[in-house]
Amino acid sequence: MSAAAHTESAFERLIVRDLVTNGGWFGEDTDGAPTEHKNYDAALGLYPDDLIAFVKETQGKAWDALVGIAGSEQDARTSLLKRVGAQIDKRGTVEVLRAGLSEKGVQLKLAFFEPELEVEKSARVLYDENRPRVVRQVRFDANSGDSLDLVMFVNGVPTATAELKNRYTGQTVDDAIRQYRKDRPPTNLLLGRRAFVHFALDADLAYMTTRLAGTDTRFLPFNQGSGGAGKPGGQGNPPSPSSGHPTDYVWKSVWERDAWMELIEKFVFVEQPDAAAKKKGAKPTVIFPRFHQWDVVRSCAAHARVHGAGQNYLIQHSAGSGKSKEIAWLAHDLSTLHGDDKKPVFEKVIVITDRQVLDRQLQAQVKAFEQVPGTVREINESSTQLREALEGEQARIVISTLQKFPYVLAQLTGTNATLNQRTYAVIVDEAHSSQTGESAVDLKAVLGSRPVDEDDEDDGVPEVLRRLAARGVQPNLSFFAFTATPKPRTNEVFGSVGADGNKHAFHTYSMRQAVEENFIVDVLRNYTTYEELLRIEDRAQREVELPKGKASSALTRYATFHPYRKAQKAVVVLDHYDTIVRQHMAGEAKAMIVTASREEAVQWKLTLDKEIAKRGSATKTLVAFSGEVTITHPAADNVGEQYSEPQMNVVNGHPVPEKKLPDEFDKPAYGVLIVAEKYQTGFDQPKLVAMYVDKTLTGVNTVQTLSRLNRTHPLKTETYVLDFVNDADRIRQDFEPFYGRTEAIPTDPNVLFDAQQQLLDGGVVYEAEVDAFAQAWFVPGEPDHAVLSGLTQSAFDRATDLEDDDLDQLREDLDRFVRFYAFLAQVVPYLTQQSEKLYAFARFLALRLRERRVDGGLSLDVSLTHYRLTEVGTQNLTLGDDEVEPGTAISGDGTGHGAGGEIPMSLLGELVELFNHRFGEHLTDADAIHPAQALIDHIDREQSDTLRRQAASNDFDDFVRGKEPFVIDGALDAGKVSADFFRGVLDDEDFRQRTTFLAMRVLYDRYRSDQAAGT
Repeated sequence: MSAAAHTESAFERLIVRDLVTNGGWFGEDTDGAPTEHKNYDAALGLYPDDLIAFVKETQGKAWDALVGIAGSEQDARTSLLKRVGAQIDKRGTVEVLRAGLSEKGVQLKLAFFEPELEVEKSARVLYDENRPRVVRQVRFDANSGDSLDLVMFVNGVPTATAELKNRYTGQTVDDAIRQYRKDRPPTNLLLGRRAFVHFALDADLAYMTTRLAGTDTRFLPFNQGSGGAGKPGGQGNPPSPSSGHPTDYVWKSVWERDAWMELIEKFVFVEQPDAAAKKKGAKPTVIFPRFHQWDVVRSCAAHARVHGAGQNYLIQHSAGSGKSKEIAWLAHDLSTLHGDDKKPVFEKVIVITDRQVLDRQLQAQVKAFEQVPGTVREINESSTQLREALEGEQARIVISTLQKFPYVLAQLTGTNATLNQRTYAVIVDEAHSSQTGESAVDLKAVLGSRPVDEDDEDDGVPEVLRRLAARGVQPNLSFFAFTATPKPRTNEVFGSVGADGNKHAFHTYSMRQAVEENFIVDVLRNYTTYEELLRIEDRAQREVELPKGKASSALTRYATFHPYRKAQKAVVVLDHYDTIVRQHMAGEAKAMIVTASREEAVQWKLTLDKEIAKRGSATKTLVAFSGEVTITHPAADNVGEQYSEPQMNVVNGHPVPEKKLPDEFDKPAYGVLIVAEKYQTGFDQPKLVAMYVDKTLTGVNTVQTLSRLNRTHPLKTETYVLDFVNDADRIRQDFEPFYGRTEAIPTDPNVLFDAQQQLLDGGVVYEAEVDAFAQAWFVPGEPDHAVLSGLTQSAFDRATDLEDDDLDQLREDLDRFVRFYAFLAQVVPYLTQQSEKLYAFARFLALRLRERRVDGGLSLDVSLTHYRLTEVGTQNLTLGDDEVEPGTAISGDGTGHGAGGEIPMSLLGELVELFNHRFGEHLTDADAIHPAQALIDHIDREQSDTLRRQAASNDFDDFVRGKEPFVIDGALDAGKVSADFFRGVLDDEDFRQRTTFLAMRVLYDRYRSDQAAGT
């Protein structure tokens, strides 16, 4: 096979050939240079010939009218093209394609969509006249030679772009993403206001975004998952079933003509920000489904079209899957679905959510897709209103609550002749804030179910629904149950029989995939149990000298406290929160204490507040429980006293209403929320970083409770669980059915030593080199960065000589060891000297081998607690004897190189103050000048052209965004001047952010000054 077969252009030709030959698209299927791109009009952002031809062929009378008004075909053409461009600018591509436009009073359609029910043949004929066209090498800017690999037009209107990369030429999807971020300006007409989605893909992986924003562009994974579409697995894609590229599903399935037109008609929409977001400057966002969202809707609809009503579907989609959007898309698709008999498969779609007040997000999502007014009706009030909606003809989608579900089922399966002869799709959203309380009792009473078992686990599927389905097929009802954590009974009732004879979810998006794609956080990463801490202490069997201070006291108490003494637990929680947790997320990190009962929640609140007052901590707490609690425990010193949630949560002298508690907890003033049977499921608080568990957890409840920590946030890098009650192995076992992979929870030091041995056995890291590195690293003065680089060079060379898969494995081994050591150093009172040496070496080598990845990928960067860093860092922070006068600015770095640009001493002083606060050192302004200037000079040398262009066309707030990678690179150079400064940039998020601000401020002022001077 020739080398030409492995080029990027060959990849382009392959995709275009597939689309033209098998996918129903127009385009050039040629091995020569493409020419169709010449027909693209960059000034209009349109492919004029297709647009005019489509209008002529499908709406001849309208076109004749336009020609008559304009006076000539050319003038009609010019006028219409300008009108289409103006309408897209105003209303957006999707809206114009869906609804058409009016030109000089003449109504025109710019696309026809596939008729669900072909009453008239003309509808199919019009649909077949659409002109989807894929064009290669489209020059998006008439003034430059830059071009896009693929642009996909529908009737002359751009809908999508794609950048392709071929691994055989040494480039991957990461390079395509960098190309979009760096070289595809969002201000360009085609890129910013015409195409509504942009794909980056190579033969193995695919990503997409709907909004280009320079270096801030966020690409989302558009992959099937390693197990295949709808199957358990992790990130990535399986081999292609046709022996082609693993990503061929993108052009063979998603970009296929009918599928693409359906995406435009039914899936893509503009999401409007809520009032609070608008106040913060949020703008409308184009939503394009992630692959699993698109696939689950199409899979359910395809199955229902063939099999009709009377089926059950279990959708096991993890948190982070975007279930609200999935439910909205599915509800609308099912509401218009027809079978081969030309009849509607479902005459009504009923969406059930368990909130007493309708889930606002879900309700908004379903309403957002409503194209015909009256199609969707929300039932917030009486059962009469609900009956009218069910009996009426207009509302095809009815949204109701779990509290009204007994009435719904009674109507659908009872004697009401109007209702029980109809077919229904019932979509059940998983549980949020309500649990198996009074509403569930009412449900069971309606159907004669057994009494509620308060110990039942809840997976979000109402028990009444399980019991109804278990009675046998209800020929007029199909149930679509969405849950992240189905319990065995739910799986038994709603699962689909697989090839192995067992029942499985109809469609799966696993917790593992969500974690690996960075849509949720892995809450098992830093998991510590009380028993394991004691076990670790017992294994040591020796006294260990710990550093002085509150942090060391906290670590000591982790291994010595008694589990039944609330006061001791309160001390542990407060020490852990104040010394480890609070520093995260710019000081806004929050924690939750999970208790076994309302009475225990009250005692936790009283005890913790007492400890806070005793030590004068700034931490504030809130407590959440239902009703009133009377203390009955004989050991309590407040037996007989009554408490309520509002009474215990007093702000400025006023009790906090229960409904306002989540909003109050979101405020920076509050750090810890104590809960009892509330907010353990369905509580969406991305700032939760730590959880303290004082309650037995089992099965589904384990996953639901701990998953409160899994919400992502731009500033969230770690989570912590300290469990006073449960066994780590059982916690892991509870997660396995939903997670899809098994990984030991790193609380046993043997896990670290196993990871250490695996790293040493890999043939890259040699102990002799580690020892030599440690001698240079752990020195009284500043370690020479050049020396450190030289001491890791042999290992670096061996690593880069590895095959790609082996290099990835090495990165994973380095990451695993560094992560385990960083975590265990917080809770284990001893670690071997060799481990500490290897830790320093591994971090340095991992940094040199780091592979920049897109948002959905894994990162080798690690976050360490500053307490532990202070313990490791034995270097002297004194850099020299230079004296700096406060308030002045220093030009250059004092070494004879490094030009212009002044460092504002006020900013430098803030940086020094933060460093000393974080690391407990005594750095001075003089100490910081040299490394700060070295870092700035490095960035200027490496990125000057790019940064100068950005500075010339942006204000400072836009200029500074996304620059942290430059600072990390520069820190390597600054490390030659100060290892401590280098350490601060890499290990402390706040320090890194402020360093970025300082460096970019200096460079921005320098570049703008040069621009003004004409230099």
